[in-house]
Amino acid sequence: MKKFYDREREMAQLRDIQQQAYDDYSRFVVLTGRRRVGKTSLVYRLMEESKDEAPGLYFFVGRKTETTLVRTFCEEVRTKLEEYVPEGITTFRGLLQLLLEIGKRRKFTLFIDEFQEFDNVNSGVFSDVQELWDKYKKETKVCLIVSGSIFRMMEKIFKDEEQPLFGRDDCTIKLQPFSTTTMREILGDYKADYTNEDLLALWTITGGVARYIEILMNNRCTNVKKMLHYVCGSGDSYFIEEGRSVLVQEFGKQYGTYFSILDQIAHGDVTQSDIEASLGMKSLGGQLKILEEKYGIIRKKRPVGAKEGSQTVRYEIQDNFFRFWFRYIHRYSSLIEIQNLPALEQIIADDYPTFSGIALERWFRQKMMESLRYKTIGGWWQAGGGVNAKGNSDEFEIDIVAETLEGEVEAYEVKRNPKKYNPARLREKIGMMQRHLYRGQEVKMAGLSMEEM
Repeated sequence: MKKFYDREREMAQLRDIQQQAYDDYSRFVVLTGRRRVGKTSLVYRLMEESKDEAPGLYFFVGRKTETTLVRTFCEEVRTKLEEYVPEGITTFRGLLQLLLEIGKRRKFTLFIDEFQEFDNVNSGVFSDVQELWDKYKKETKVCLIVSGSIFRMMEKIFKDEEQPLFGRDDCTIKLQPFSTTTMREILGDYKADYTNEDLLALWTITGGVARYIEILMNNRCTNVKKMLHYVCGSGDSYFIEEGRSVLVQEFGKQYGTYFSILDQIAHGDVTQSDIEASLGMKSLGGQLKILEEKYGIIRKKRPVGAKEGSQTVRYEIQDNFFRFWFRYIHRYSSLIEIQNLPALEQIIADDYPTFSGIALERWFRQKMMESLRYKTIGGWWQAGGGVNAKGNSDEFEIDIVAETLEGEVEAYEVKRNPKKYNPARLREKIGMMQRHLYRGQEVKMAGLSMEEM
């Protein structure tokens, strides 16, 4: 995926703060977002565009000794800045101080990737950065950008009042997956005659995450069959390993319990009591709260109009790829262990119409969010509901209920096949909803299918 897609807003924000650093005094940017979303590519693009005005340095913090890392960083400084760097520098503190001294007489951008990994290298680096930044910021012209993929660590470093770098950043940017419009553009570049089925498959598996899309497109996987075959291509497939490698780093030693909870949620929007019953465990509220508030991996769903404290709560995994990974890869790991990948591929293919139907609903919600026309977007189900023992939704449930900025109310039923849309049934559900909500107000109704993607 050599073409650079989207990111106009984030790039404009970075250009602006970079210019402030060059024209005024140093600025500190924190760039976050889930792994593979394109953080590194974004900053590389920024440094490439601005290289004629000032050079850019790239430091990647791997799990090596500090001395080894600093040796590599020093070479980057010699090459990109063409500055003299003494051989005796072995600490990051020493190198950063040298760079800030250079920053007194010339401007440049310093990008430190996977910044949170300094916690494993030398946690004292955070205090060193704070001390030196406070000392040199106003007398230098450096644009310092740090990025990190481990959410809990980046939150701790920059949002915890007890941490040395709390409040030091001038700007925080959270990079999101690609929009629905951008996904259309990308798929169209690789397959001009793509169908909405192709587009839905790309969304269902990748959720708009840049690296996942890049891998599928580079391997010419532009339809459902090719995408599923590639994902299940071998036991060491990138996609098979990805979920575990990303989330084990996030969760640490507690990953077993969290994986079990996410496995249950991936098989339907479920309640806390459903999860506890399925796992034979009690009092999982604390873990659910951590997954939602600390990691941002799941979110609560309440009926539109329900109060914040309402117990009518379901949980869903926010990230499409993790939904896919837990529903299939994690649950059927025994097939992967014995290398029976064709069986796994068949299981996914058989279940795909149902699973992608849920993804289609999420597609329309995302598309509506991106339109910026609404103040509320959600679903509605009968008060006190949930899902029954078979995992089916309540009798009275409306897939999407949205209220525009002007106060107009819209209700939609989402079906893969437009022929399955039942206007009379939706009208009946709306009538039930209006006994509780939007009483006396007109509700616009329609069906949404793959034709409207």
